[in-house]
Amino acid sequence: MKKNIIILLLTICSLSAFAQNDSIQSVDTTNVNSVKEVTDRPVPYFEFRTGFEVGGTVPFPLPAQMRKINGFSPLGNFSVQALANMPFNKRWEMMLGLRFERKGMTSKATVKDYNMSIQDDDGGTIMGRWTGDVTMSADQWMLTLPIAATFNFTEVGRMRIGCYYGYVFRGEFYGEVQNGYLREGNPTGAKIEVGEEPQSFEFNEDMRRFQWGLTIGGEWTLAKRFSLFLDLDWGLNDIFVPEFETISFDMFPIFGTFGLGYSFK
Repeated sequence: MKKNIIILLLTICSLSAFAQNDSIQSVDTTNVNSVKEVTDRPVPYFEFRTGFEVGGTVPFPLPAQMRKINGFSPLGNFSVQALANMPFNKRWEMMLGLRFERKGMTSKATVKDYNMSIQDDDGGTIMGRWTGDVTMSADQWMLTLPIAATFNFTEVGRMRIGCYYGYVFRGEFYGEVQNGYLREGNPTGAKIEVGEEPQSFEFNEDMRRFQWGLTIGGEWTLAKRFSLFLDLDWGLNDIFVPEFETISFDMFPIFGTFGLGYSFK
C-alpha cells in the first residue's frame, strides 16, 4: 500500500511538472509569434536626399522655327528633399515628399520667323518675327511636392513612378538676340536690323506660378542607410501663363536629378 502511494505521488508530480513546462513553452511561443507579427508589420520611415539637376525648359516637339541649337548649359541646379515612405508590404510603398530645388538653363539657337519682343533704345518694346541668333535663359526656384508609388524589385533596388506639383516662388525668363533682323508686327513688317550688339528681352512677369508633371526614378542601396538615386521630372504645363502670346509654343521643364539619399529606416 505504501509503495502504491509513493508511485502515485511520483506520477502526479511528473504530470504536474510536464504540464507546467508545456504551459511555459506555449506562453513563450505565443510571445514570440506576437513579437514577430509586430516586427513584420510595415512601419513608416523617412529619407533625406540631395542631388544635382540636369535638363532644360524646351518646346516639345521642337518647332520648325528653331533651325539650329548652338549651345546649352545648366545654371547650377540642385535639389534638397525630405521624403516620408509608407510600406504596404515587402514590395509596395507610397512616397510623399517636399523638395526645394532650382531648375535653370541657358540655350543658344538660330531661329527663323520666331515670335519675339525686344527692348528698343528708349526702354520700350518692339514685337514681331525674329530671324537670327537668340540666347534664352529660364531660371526657376521652386517648392515641389512629389507623390509616387514605390516598387521594391530587390532588397537593394527600387523604382518609383508618380506625379509632382510645384510652386515657383522665383521665376525668370530673359535673353538676347543678335546677328539678324526683326520684322515688326508680322513676317512682312518693317525690317529692324540687329548686328553684333545684342538687344535684350525678358518675360519674368509672364511666368506661371504653379506647375505639375510626371516623375519616374530608381534607387539603389549602397549600405544600410545610404543610397544612390536617379529621377526624371517631365513637366506637363507651359511655364508661361495662358495669356502670354509672344512665344507662340509651349515650353516644358524636363529635368533629371541624380544624387545621394540617407534613410532613417
